[in-house]
Amino acid sequence: MFRHLTIAALVVIQAIAGRAQTPTDVHGTWTAELHSGKVFLQVRTAPPPDSDRSGNRNGWDGDWSMGQSVPIDELSGLPANNDQFTAASVKFDLRREAGTLAFEGSFRDGRGAGLFTFSPRPAFVGEMRGLGYADDMSVWRRYQLAVHDVGPKYIRDLKTEGYDKLTLDQIQRAKTHGVTIDFIRDLKGQGFKAVTIDALVRTRDHGVTTDFIKALKAEGYTTANLEELVRLRDHGVTQQYIQEMKKAGFTNATVEDLVRARDHGVKPDYVQEIRGLGLSVTTIEQFIRLRDHGVTAAYVKELEAQGFKGVPVDDIVRTKDHGVSAEFVADMKSLGLKDLTLLQIVRLRDHGITPGFVNHARARGYKTTDPDELVRLKNGGLWK
Repeated sequence: MFRHLTIAALVVIQAIAGRAQTPTDVHGTWTAELHSGKVFLQVRTAPPPDSDRSGNRNGWDGDWSMGQSVPIDELSGLPANNDQFTAASVKFDLRREAGTLAFEGSFRDGRGAGLFTFSPRPAFVGEMRGLGYADDMSVWRRYQLAVHDVGPKYIRDLKTEGYDKLTLDQIQRAKTHGVTIDFIRDLKGQGFKAVTIDALVRTRDHGVTTDFIKALKAEGYTTANLEELVRLRDHGVTQQYIQEMKKAGFTNATVEDLVRARDHGVKPDYVQEIRGLGLSVTTIEQFIRLRDHGVTAAYVKELEAQGFKGVPVDDIVRTKDHGVSAEFVADMKSLGLKDLTLLQIVRLRDHGITPGFVNHARARGYKTTDPDELVRLKNGGLWK
């Protein structure tokens, strides 16, 4: 049924596309889904012909659509607690300071679609001018402000919080990105009192909540600024990750240490595995280096099984970088090349000394087990 509703909505869109909107006429289509006392509402309309003169289209020639989650009690005409609401014909309104969006259409099992029209509220323009906003208040601009619920109340609340010299575009952007007054006050409560509106938008966009801030403060990061908090959030540094790294011994890790460790895949279990091998690795940077070069506990144990125990970390990294596997070491030993150092094995690997080459050399009468002699034979063209 919802598929039929969607098809019907598309038909309506085509019909609307065939009608030229006038500068005083904003209408379009809507879809909605009811869930747990909220409505995910999406509206779609073609901007009127004069919309680019208001500076709001930025060269975009397509339809303008916007989706948001709205508490159902803000939509007059829809039932409060019926996620399976079904009606062949329904009307409901969304009243904002800039005007009212009037919807009509149908619902089945909590999903609906239909048409809407926007009616601007005449007093809105005067109220905005009274607050110092003499911007071009075309019907199209008022429609956008209505959809985003931007009006005198939000502006006054922003001024109360110290944001009294903002452009209307800045205000609209803040509201669109979820910068609520509660969000501002919560940040202030955590000590962030002099935050620019752009920083608030960035903080909100990146999911830095007061709960996240409190969690990091509980772990000792009480002086982290908003940019550092955003960085930690973006890179997946959670309270759990910090706690586990502390258990692994990193009790004084900086924000940068944690971000780098998380980015490079240094997890607490990796730290414990490497430490369990008895390697001399203590700093996060050393663990990052091992992780970046693909040195795993299994690889170190395989080398140990071939007799290489207590090898310096730098030698292990070099061996791994040059593609020396435990299988390659075992192959060389099986050919009689014993008591080799890791650096000698690396040289053999670098010069392409394979079991096949050694057998070829022996078939030609070269019985040497000297790694340097084998390299000279290889470089001298014996394989050709």
